[in-house]
Amino acid sequence: METFCITRRAAAVALAAALLPVAALAQDFPSRPVTIVVPYGPGSYTDNVIRPVAVALAKVLGQPVVIDNKAGANGVIGSQFAARAKPDGYTLLAGSTTTLAANVGLFKQLPYDPIRDFVPVAGLASTSMMFLVRADYPAKDLKSLIAHAGRQPQPLAVGYGSSSAQVALAALSKISGVKFTGVPYKGTPQAITDLLGGQVPVAIVDVSNGVPQVRSGKAAAVAISAGKRSSAAPEVPTLEESFPGVPGTQLVTWIGLVAPQGTPQAVVDRIAQAVNTVLALPEVKQQYVSLSTDLEPMNAAEMGRRMRGDQTQWLELIKAAGIQPE
Repeated sequence: METFCITRRAAAVALAAALLPVAALAQDFPSRPVTIVVPYGPGSYTDNVIRPVAVALAKVLGQPVVIDNKAGANGVIGSQFAARAKPDGYTLLAGSTTTLAANVGLFKQLPYDPIRDFVPVAGLASTSMMFLVRADYPAKDLKSLIAHAGRQPQPLAVGYGSSSAQVALAALSKISGVKFTGVPYKGTPQAITDLLGGQVPVAIVDVSNGVPQVRSGKAAAVAISAGKRSSAAPEVPTLEESFPGVPGTQLVTWIGLVAPQGTPQAVVDRIAQAVNTVLALPEVKQQYVSLSTDLEPMNAAEMGRRMRGDQTQWLELIKAAGIQPE
């Protein structure tokens, strides 16, 4: 009995010693700048959503929060980089429906696994896709756009800068019966530039990037992919209004923070707590209103369920749209 008690005490002491570094790390976090990897370029929806949060987080955490844009391959390059980062909380990924769900069905060999390689931290915002045409384009609504595209000798070119927009284009093609030629860009800003410059007649962008173009008179919106009309552009109808009850008409995307797998739970909780504080700030709420985006706060458990559920949903949408993995 004496030997057994000594053994149990020794084991308890060993366990406490092993946990000390983790506890100390969490207590001291952060003691240096935190980096948020954005897998798209400056001006993208993800970048726009993260920047006001990063500024406010720096004040709450008491350390600089640096944005690191690593664009390319529909968010794969930046996501892979973040997945391989040291799991200490100092490198986070601004993940999205695209990088944490849709890409699983769009790539044959995705170099990271959203569920295995990341732990969810907190949800931030959500948006939907907006179908834009140039201001001088002959079609100003979805019905006339589809009719005009169907009369062309070659499939109409449509620019996009994200996997979510790629799926939205494939869904439109399937439900309308009209073929389009997708023109991929590294990010949404580049697609908008070519739309306004006349290189492509149509572009699919997120609502936050599309609304300023509509308000400026440079472009017109024919539809959005949300389940209901956006308060930022209530005059723009939804896809479902034109195709009621048809699968694939509702495509909502979200943005959230994830950390490399293995990040101590106490550190994840510290970041999540700070994010909750930030999202409640009036100035952050106002900036999201100006971005025509919706707050989508989610805790880690809710975000984890959303990631798994969206993977299933988007895989079904991708297969239904006939998109072949690259």
